Amino acid sequence: MSGSRIPMGVFALVALSLAMAGSVSAADVAELGKSLTPIGAERAGNAEGTIPEWTGGDVKPVKGWQPGDVRVDPYAGDAKLFSIDASNVDQYADKLSAGQVAIIKRYDGYRMDIYPSRRSCGYSQQIYKAIRANVGVARLSEKGGILDGSGGFLFPLPENGLQAMANYRTAFTGKYTNLKVNMAVSQTGGSYFVNTGIIHTYAPFYEADAREVDGQYMTKFVYKQTAPAASVGSIIMTLQPYDNSNESWVYIPGLRRVKKAPTANYDTPVPGQDDLRTFDQTYMFNGLPDRYDWKLVGKKEMYIPYNASRFRAKDVGIADIIKDKYPNRDLARYELHRVWVVEATVKPGWRNTFSKRVFYLDEDSWTPVVADLYDTKGNLWRFQENHLFMASEIPACVSAVDFYHDLNADRYVADNIVIGSGNANYVADDVVSNDFFTPDSMRRYGRR
Repeated sequence: MSGSRIPMGVFALVALSLAMAGSVSAADVAELGKSLTPIGAERAGNAEGTIPEWTGGDVKPVKGWQPGDVRVDPYAGDAKLFSIDASNVDQYADKLSAGQVAIIKRYDGYRMDIYPSRRSCGYSQQIYKAIRANVGVARLSEKGGILDGSGGFLFPLPENGLQAMANYRTAFTGKYTNLKVNMAVSQTGGSYFVNTGIIHTYAPFYEADAREVDGQYMTKFVYKQTAPAASVGSIIMTLQPYDNSNESWVYIPGLRRVKKAPTANYDTPVPGQDDLRTFDQTYMFNGLPDRYDWKLVGKKEMYIPYNASRFRAKDVGIADIIKDKYPNRDLARYELHRVWVVEATVKPGWRNTFSKRVFYLDEDSWTPVVADLYDTKGNLWRFQENHLFMASEIPACVSAVDFYHDLNADRYVADNIVIGSGNANYVADDVVSNDFFTPDSMRRYGRR
């Protein structure tokens, strides 16, 4: 439901002061690329040796693999260390989120298989150079929008939760992409329905002269549905401004018209998903962060989904992934990593379906890999997981699949599922261009 704003008074002043560029010390900045990785993670492993040192990430493809091929698991030879299930979950609860504990206890047979930790995430030198240039320059508005900074993570040394989430909102997953994706919605009893479509994205934010290329929008997204038959040809285009709410348009094949979609934001339910997900849940969190107060709780070691190439492996289909009440546990890989913990609570004077959200951001990619969502009474309601893998052709860590669980409905949504070869182009600069993302272009695309 939409939030209605009241005068914020002192709250606005506090939010503004927190959102402005921080005053990190010169000594801290000097550690980027030394004791800290270029994006601000701890380079060293942990004292126990269960988290290794970061050595640059897997920025080179697996030998023999070419873009367009089905993914190859570079760690297929790793032996499972142990599993966490209902019999031992309390023993590991200090390294799990509330949602992880709840889902293990709720469903018979749910388990997390733990493997050796591989710090595979890495980026290009161009990204690292931009990150360094953003230090002391990047600024956020009161709304959490981006006033200054581009080309890389904005705050490798964050001082508050808003800055930490800004890193995710600008996370690099490729400048141009062209993906054929599936979104599956589970049903009671183990069945499911699937929507399939083509996603095109472009991120002007990552151009060397970003503001000159496009001074209004930082990312652009078009989705054209190809299945089921009743929805073929439907298109949605979403443009993300630097300092405003997302703007969306829809193309309706029956009318052959493009219309502005004013409600495709915040906690409005996403159509066609049985009210199991809201727009601002998409991609773990989507849109402006202006309706929450964001607290940077700190860092912790945690078992998280990682190196998830098995979800993209040869001969893996949707039926192999989607099972009753929860996804196939044999495909999921979990590892011990350090995460940033960010807690979001609804601001005074605002309303949202979720009164609190707790995000766990992987330190090597600034990506939320786990999120716990609470209802207006403070009860845990929904649980999200983002299963990352390293796409070396970009290079960047991206989602192999993300899951959105409703613990009350005992159902879930699985999104960004790519099946087979040739359906995931993360370097699609020869396919997608900036002028593709306009209402007129959208109309022409719909008529093809």
